[in-house]
Amino acid sequence: MKVYRYIIFRSLLSVIGVLLIISAIDFSFNFFSQIEDIGENYSYKDAFDFLIASQPYRIRESFYLCAVVGLLAVFIDQNFLRAFNALRQAGLSKIKFSVMVFMPIVILGLLSYEYVVPDLTRHAFDERKAKVSSESTQAPTMIEIEKLESGGYIIISEDLSLSFDSTGNVVIKNEYSDEFSNLNYNANLKYLTFSELWQNSYSSFENFNLKINTEILRRSVNFISYFVIFLIGLQMLLTFNKTLNINRILVYGFGSCLIYRFAESLVADSISVFNLPFLLQAFPLLMIPIYFLIKKRISV
Repeated sequence: MKVYRYIIFRSLLSVIGVLLIISAIDFSFNFFSQIEDIGENYSYKDAFDFLIASQPYRIRESFYLCAVVGLLAVFIDQNFLRAFNALRQAGLSKIKFSVMVFMPIVILGLLSYEYVVPDLTRHAFDERKAKVSSESTQAPTMIEIEKLESGGYIIISEDLSLSFDSTGNVVIKNEYSDEFSNLNYNANLKYLTFSELWQNSYSSFENFNLKINTEILRRSVNFISYFVIFLIGLQMLLTFNKTLNINRILVYGFGSCLIYRFAESLVADSISVFNLPFLLQAFPLLMIPIYFLIKKRISV
């Protein structure tokens, strides 16, 4: 049991270390970006408070990346590697170990979408906007545009809805406005909690539903890709341990995660722009057979 506690403690400690380093770098760059807004109403203290309050939101997007890099980097420690190999000889599988150290991170990451981070982020950005922006603090008016089967279009806002056809005839209606006003139509869906997204996932507005369902699916399954990236990296580590060093591990960890993040954003944007089925955002599930295919080629 002591060996189990040791490898779990060292693994999570390594993840926390990488998380603190990435957070410090992110905080530094964002602090310099705030300097241009420093003025009579927005002081250095205000900028510092804003960055502290919004840091959990910004680092949340890199949470799994830090987990992959941290969990792979800890294997460079020979004491940890000997303890891990001892447990493997006692029957500990690579997947069981991966689940033990990765699942707490996944649970914490998913909970961050629902608790503390969303409210903290919105409050921080609202305060900053009130101090920095000289414009009205009134919330922007959101609209939905849908194409009708008859060939015309309907434009819906919280105040009214109007339709017009190809001949230029315009009809003002109110039938959709009440339903639209009940939607949490946030311009940045990443601010919304899981429950807020779920409440709005069955509206009558197709474009809005598409974005909502895409975001729900993105949050729910994207950790699978990071988990598989870690499994592949662990397989490589145990197979080519003598030829891998910390630099190569960092290149693989950061490189693979950044490539995946680009692919994830590309798929999400393509779904929204081209009105593709939101189920395409479940593409991380394809990483599972890819892992077992790679495992057959490089096995320990």
